[in-house]
Amino acid sequence: MIFLTSSVMPTVSINLALNENQCLAGEEVYAKVLLDSADPDTKVVEFFVDICGSGHTKWVNVRTDKIFDTHRNYFDLRIPLMANGSPMPVGRHQFPIRFRIPESAPSSYESQFGTIRYTIKVVLKTNSEQSTCTEVFPLNVISRSYFDELPQATLQELRYCDEVEFTCCALPLGVVYLYVVLPRMAYFVGETLSCTVKVHNRSQKTLKHFTLHIILKTAFEAASRYEHMVERKYVEQEIETILLGNIRSRTSAQFSDCLMRIPETTPPSQCLNKESGLPNIIAFTYALRVSALPGIEMETPLIITARGFKDICYMNPLERDRQIHLNANSSFIASSSNEIFGRCK
Repeated sequence: MIFLTSSVMPTVSINLALNENQCLAGEEVYAKVLLDSADPDTKVVEFFVDICGSGHTKWVNVRTDKIFDTHRNYFDLRIPLMANGSPMPVGRHQFPIRFRIPESAPSSYESQFGTIRYTIKVVLKTNSEQSTCTEVFPLNVISRSYFDELPQATLQELRYCDEVEFTCCALPLGVVYLYVVLPRMAYFVGETLSCTVKVHNRSQKTLKHFTLHIILKTAFEAASRYEHMVERKYVEQEIETILLGNIRSRTSAQFSDCLMRIPETTPPSQCLNKESGLPNIIAFTYALRVSALPGIEMETPLIITARGFKDICYMNPLERDRQIHLNANSSFIASSSNEIFGRCK
């Protein structure tokens, strides 16, 4: 067996060191370009960093055979690191860089029908092929949002109720009453959600696989490549699930302190924002879903932000949760929440 190898061996290696794994839109990012050089005769022709963010949605409508494809640039930035003709000494070198991500930048996201990507590309061009290289590093960005930007009603206790009536050949078989109690509608990424669920099963059926879900609903928007029309695709994804069990007929059950964690890798809520000059092409919404067999399903919307309140987002977790609770209790109680609770009674 013969192995073929290139006679040109690289004499440089490039790496990138970031202060944080996740960057918040609107904040400055500090990083270091790490370069190891082994060739004493290296001279720089070009050495720079390109930072860019872009979104892309694309799919083919099988029924109409139309291609939908949209690309959106969010920002482009170039930072020079060394001047043309500068010598590159042998050894390890560090090049600190600093840049700011736009406040309106959406969260990083990867999926089948669309992506939002941020990259840091380091390009080194020298007087020799062995020391010329290009490296691309991903940058994880989370969109900027706080509790302070939300209506105060979203930070109040939420009580939601619904009922499902079973029939067979127009004959009633009973009703199932569902009650969901949430401390508030808004939560931030990485927070643990606690809720209480009450079920009054007045039907003749046993409710099986009674489950709580946190659902991420993603909307993708793209324009037709050859026609003046826009299409949207909708995808649902379960990001957290709790199986509560079965509920026999003619019984009631209460599930208190059901804890569900919002993963830190999920993007905050984000609308398409059609009124802005650069609308989003990917939107994220969340819901808490209660489901059971046969045919039980109820949803209540959730709002997910990147951080909590601006003045307490850097506190330790226990102090932060206490302050969020105090702020929510001291704010205005929306009348709509009381009306919903009144109907549940």
